[in-house]
Amino acid sequence: MFGALLLAAAPANAAPRFLPVQDVRVSYELDAPGRPAADYRLEFDAPDRLARVENADASLVVLADLNAGQAQLYLPALRAVVEAPDFSSFTGMIANADGARFTPLGHGVYAGLGCEKYLVLNAQGSGEACITGDGVVLHFAGQDAHGSAEVTALSVAFGPIDPAQFTLPPQTSQITLPPGALAALLQNP
Repeated sequence: MFGALLLAAAPANAAPRFLPVQDVRVSYELDAPGRPAADYRLEFDAPDRLARVENADASLVVLADLNAGQAQLYLPALRAVVEAPDFSSFTGMIANADGARFTPLGHGVYAGLGCEKYLVLNAQGSGEACITGDGVVLHFAGQDAHGSAEVTALSVAFGPIDPAQFTLPPQTSQITLPPGALAALLQNP
C-alpha cells in the first residue's frame, strides 16, 4: 500500500497509472484495527522505479527495486538487511497491481492534491484507492485475508532524491529468513 497526483477518469476496469511518473516523497499515516496509527515515509525514484519506505523512527526501512523485482528489509539498529524469499515477490504485486480491476468512483482530495477514486478488486481482496493522474496513491483503504488497513497521504513533495537513499550503507550484515518467516514477524509486532 504505497503512493500522489491528478488522474483523468478512466473507463471501468481500466488500470490507472499507479506508480509515480516523477520523483516524489510522501508521508503517510497507516491505520489498522487493533494497532496504533503509524507514520511512514515513501521516497520514489520514478526513472529507476526504486522505492524507499521507512517508519517514523527510521528503525525499519524497505528498499525496493521494482525493475529487478527485489526488495530488502533493512534494520538500521542492527546494521543488517533481512533477505527473505517471499518478500521480493511483493515487488511484482506492486509493479503489476497484482492483476487488480479498477472501477472509477469519482474524485477526491488528500494532502491538498486532487485524485481519482477507484474501487480496486483482485483475487486476494478489495479496497478503494485515490490516485493522482501521474500515479501517486494518496489514499487506500482495503482488506484481504490478513486483515484491513487504511493509508492516507499527509504530505507530498516532488523533486530529485539523493540516489544514496536507495542503497544499503556499507558494512551491512545479512540475515536470511525462510519463506513465510518475514510475514509472520511483520504480523506480530
